[in-house]
Amino acid sequence: MTKQLKLSALVAAMVMSASAFAAKPGYTADQTTDAVTRNSYGECWRTNFFDKATEGLVECGDAVAAKPAPVAPVYSKEKVTLSAEVLFDFDKATLRADAKNELDPLVNRLKSDANLRSVEVAGHTDFLGSDKYNQALSERRANAVKDYFVGAGVAAEKVTAVGKGEAETKLTQECEGKKFKKRADLQVCLAPDRRVEVTIETVKTTVQ
Repeated sequence: MTKQLKLSALVAAMVMSASAFAAKPGYTADQTTDAVTRNSYGECWRTNFFDKATEGLVECGDAVAAKPAPVAPVYSKEKVTLSAEVLFDFDKATLRADAKNELDPLVNRLKSDANLRSVEVAGHTDFLGSDKYNQALSERRANAVKDYFVGAGVAAEKVTAVGKGEAETKLTQECEGKKFKKRADLQVCLAPDRRVEVTIETVKTTVQ
């Protein structure tokens, strides 16, 4: 082999070697696969310039794998409004027989939701009657729905009941402004205020 050929081969070898080192700094590597070259014992081949602190690889046992990113909870709430007219007779807190037609689909949803965190059942009344009476009625109605959920299999520790009485009425001013001559007509106008609101909270996790 001539001197010129030998020099060319040496330069080519140096280029290949530099490429190998560049692929995995501190290690010799196959330039076609980018895989670290290993000896017959499966150990990684390190160069004479290997710096474990800056170049160590997990795959070679020279570095510790990074810990998974922390998982953050993501909460969401949804409110389902149920008419008290459908669930109860007027001025009563015992569920009507056909109330199950409204409640059962919700029960099935709550029982099958693996991400369910909590369920709040809030009872509401119209403004007719005293504050004290309406508060007690709203509490009894909320508890009636809660008991139905729990009795149907929804986890008891996830369900709470609260009475709001007439504190969150929406139609008082509108219906009073119509000046009904009959109380029954006023009651019909106020029907949407007589309601049960079910707030469903779910939680999911996401990697930050």
